[in-house]
Amino acid sequence: MSLLAYCAIVFSGLSFSQSARSPNFIILFGDDVAWGDLGANWNPNKTASDTPNLDQLAQSGVRFTDFHAAASVCSPSRASLLTARLGIRNGVTKLFSSSAVEGLPLNETTFAEVFKAAGYNTAMIGKWHLGLNGSYHPLGRGFDHYLGVPMSNDEGCGDHPGHSIPEPKPCSKDNDTFTFHPISVSNDCEMGECDDSAGWALPLLENRTVIEQPADLWSLSDKYSHKAVELIKQMGSSEKPFLLYVAFAHMHVPLGHSARYTNTSVHGFYGDTVKEMDGIVGDIMEALRVNGLENDTMVWFTADNGPWVSKCQYAGDQGPFTGTWQETIGGGGSTAKLTPWEAGHREPAMVSWPGRIQPGQVCDSLLSTMDIFPTMAAIAGLAMPPNRKFDGIDISDVIFHGKRVYEERALFHPNSLSAGTAGDINTYRVGKYKAMYLTGQSFAAASSCGGKRGPVEKHDPPLIFNVQEDPAESTPLDSSSTEYKMALKQIQSAATFIKNDIATDNTTVASYKTDPSCRPCCNRKHVVCRCFD
Repeated sequence: MSLLAYCAIVFSGLSFSQSARSPNFIILFGDDVAWGDLGANWNPNKTASDTPNLDQLAQSGVRFTDFHAAASVCSPSRASLLTARLGIRNGVTKLFSSSAVEGLPLNETTFAEVFKAAGYNTAMIGKWHLGLNGSYHPLGRGFDHYLGVPMSNDEGCGDHPGHSIPEPKPCSKDNDTFTFHPISVSNDCEMGECDDSAGWALPLLENRTVIEQPADLWSLSDKYSHKAVELIKQMGSSEKPFLLYVAFAHMHVPLGHSARYTNTSVHGFYGDTVKEMDGIVGDIMEALRVNGLENDTMVWFTADNGPWVSKCQYAGDQGPFTGTWQETIGGGGSTAKLTPWEAGHREPAMVSWPGRIQPGQVCDSLLSTMDIFPTMAAIAGLAMPPNRKFDGIDISDVIFHGKRVYEERALFHPNSLSAGTAGDINTYRVGKYKAMYLTGQSFAAASSCGGKRGPVEKHDPPLIFNVQEDPAESTPLDSSSTEYKMALKQIQSAATFIKNDIATDNTTVASYKTDPSCRPCCNRKHVVCRCFD
């Protein structure tokens, strides 16, 4: 199957003149969202879409079909979105614990810091996962306001926990005993990325204050939606432009949603939860329209990594990106989140700006979440942070002028806790060719539904797939073929470039030191930090 698409080149009547006020920006960022969860991307059974608002957002601008997260796991992917730099440069190559002493290194500059310095109002809603202690908190990284559960949903207990595999147990309500033990947290700890969070309730913070502990996943999205609508109205009435970053709790397990979405999807509980995420998008777009901000605001949507397939029915639809070689030859295991297979990092993505971006475009340019920061900066007329190199590029010409960025583009997919050293690059993409030097899974979290893992294998020469013609990554190119040799030469050239580029860059190494006293805690006298009895 080929995913060839096009970038429309019809822009007559569109003007990109500078308005009196700089544009607003909204970044909508999903969690563990699969490429096939978006109805506009994948609907082989022709059922009702679970994402009508996202489908409409895509139709109103550009839908990207070959758009990639910078890593296949939470913290590194989010750090790269914020800095436009791979984890091997910004230092974030692993997950930060709920009790992290530090976080995204302070000498790395986020897009929020750049836009705030330029006079923007800035706000964040949702998952941070880049450290909370002191200056590592979102308020210390350029955001004026913050509301959210700052880590993954499975890093603490709840009174009414959502659904996962295995099913999580509720928080203890007793002051002296504790019965909760979240298995997914133990999996993260097996990867050496956290300390065990058993005995601690998931917190909801507003700015630096814990306002709910344990957080209620079943009403969390309503809280996020109400805050987003409030902030859009508040910041939109200011003389200053705004930047709003909304990092959804969906679709990370445990999953929970408002009762009004129950049994609304043909795709079961997971689909109901997708519909709730889509509903928040609809609320945000309606708030822009009601406040007269739609034509002044560029809106992006994408996600941090692909579905966590070991969660079975609580994981999303990989679409055509099935990683068939791993399933049939490589011994099985996950081919999505935590892995370098396509479903681990290829994400649904779109951008819309009525009156500025020609609607109805479908674009197959080879792009990355790291391109968002440089593109917004260029549109706003802002310089990128000095004295460092970036992996993201300004894609304004792709969005506004139909330029295709493909054969000449290289992406580098880091090891994301399935195998190998976290952050090292063993997978390369140049145009339609993708080379994999390492496959398999070392950790239980990267298993398939049912717990199967494939052995870790090194490949030298690498497996090379033509992902344009073989998105399922089922059949590597014949290593004796002319095509393979040509592709390998391109891959080796890209590998040499990135190694030399990083060697001459200002890079950082993050600290993963932990201290339980750094965890947000509403009431330290209670066994799980409970705010109320």
